[in-house]
Amino acid sequence: MGPRWRSALLASAIAATIAAAALTASPAARAQTSPSSGDGDTGATACPASNAPNELTLVGGTPQTAQLESGFAGALQVELANTNGCPLTTTVTGTTVTFSAPANGASATFAASGSNTLTTGTDATGSASAQMLTANDTPGTYTVTASSAYGSVSFALTNSAAGIPAAITPVGAASLRATTGTRYAEPLAVRVVDANGTPVVGATVTFSLGGAAAGAGAGAAAAGASFDGGTSQATETTDADGVATSPGLRANATSGAFTATATVAHVVEPARFALDNVAAKPHTVAPLGPASATATVAAHYALPLRVVVRNGAGRPVAGATVTFTLGASAAASASAGAGGAGATFTGGATQATATSGPRGIATSPRLSANDDAGTFVATARATGASGLALFHLRNRAGAPATVTAGVGATQSTAIGTRFAIPLADTVSDSHGNRVAGVRVTFTAPSSGPSGHFADGRTRARATTNSSGIAVAPPFIANGATGGYVVTAAAGDVRPTAFALVNTG
Repeated sequence: MGPRWRSALLASAIAATIAAAALTASPAARAQTSPSSGDGDTGATACPASNAPNELTLVGGTPQTAQLESGFAGALQVELANTNGCPLTTTVTGTTVTFSAPANGASATFAASGSNTLTTGTDATGSASAQMLTANDTPGTYTVTASSAYGSVSFALTNSAAGIPAAITPVGAASLRATTGTRYAEPLAVRVVDANGTPVVGATVTFSLGGAAAGAGAGAAAAGASFDGGTSQATETTDADGVATSPGLRANATSGAFTATATVAHVVEPARFALDNVAAKPHTVAPLGPASATATVAAHYALPLRVVVRNGAGRPVAGATVTFTLGASAAASASAGAGGAGATFTGGATQATATSGPRGIATSPRLSANDDAGTFVATARATGASGLALFHLRNRAGAPATVTAGVGATQSTAIGTRFAIPLADTVSDSHGNRVAGVRVTFTAPSSGPSGHFADGRTRARATTNSSGIAVAPPFIANGATGGYVVTAAAGDVRPTAFALVNTG
């Protein structure tokens, strides 16, 4: 309690004491000791036949207290009297009495006049009163004076700020965050206290969810929230601790910071809350199981493509639409015959959709390799997910079907010298794809015009490289002149022949 309030209360106490003393001198009190004309009262003086008022006395209404901007309970009452204590005999009806409250500071307003003064007249008994007096919004103790032609009296009144909201402040966190589209973890809460720091019970608090922070672009969707029920404003009443709590609130779909406020009557500065809608982490989609696979050309891949869709918190997302797309080379091969490794889903399409199940898993239809060997990429994209899942697929060439001699299929050299072009052949499958890793056996005649490989033997082996080509070791003509054939065979495939000539 500040000095101003202590002074006000002291003044109120003094005024109360003065009023009590004045009341003891009221006509009713003095009547008990007034002169009497009775025969047994030998020492008394009789009241005069004509007894006019010569003073104004207090009857009631002091001291009293009212909350700021509230009405005082009792009327201010005065009465005309004579100091001799005898009843008035003259006509007193309509005697003017003016009630005056201070013009500034703590004061009150008379309902009958709408101002701080009220002029009225006494009734036939000499009584006058001022009713429906309302305290203003300034706390403190003050004097209301009642004046007449027969003097004046004073009333001690107090405007009390007790129970009147003086401050409103957040309870708990004043800064809150929530992911867009989700509920905030806790509602807004404030405490309302009066000027003495005492909680105010039953005060009406208005919570308002404001717009986006300054700087948001014009026409852009603004970050915000709504209370349960979809409104941006709600009113609640303070409890026994002076606390009011808003309904729950949910962030809208726009990320960004904004302000919420809580206001209460009599308090200019609201309580403010800094709210922030945080953008949700996007869903993710990732391969489930191996992210690479191999199949023989023109055959089914052993397994379909599978992915799992998860939300930003890593939990499975059910009901997400996943689009599986096979690589561009597959599309080119299927639509234009341009060649290139690829595949198609069941039905011949290069794209298919599936929906994720309760565990967030989506599975493509079966897929089949096309006729071209090589590698390509398949992708899976999910609605609401950032990025995509990648699958590295490879069409492996089929079994060897043909062996074809290279450019050195026909050549000659002098006896005892090496043939200029190495013996080489190409191994392909039935679709014309080069087959790597195939062992090819080169065989020269064992007698007559012939030759031998670098190790002196008439037979040599070589393995096809990634291009399906097998190259024999250097071949050297023997000492016999004439033509002959060197064969190249790969498994059960019909061999190819090299027509060679040893010249003299």
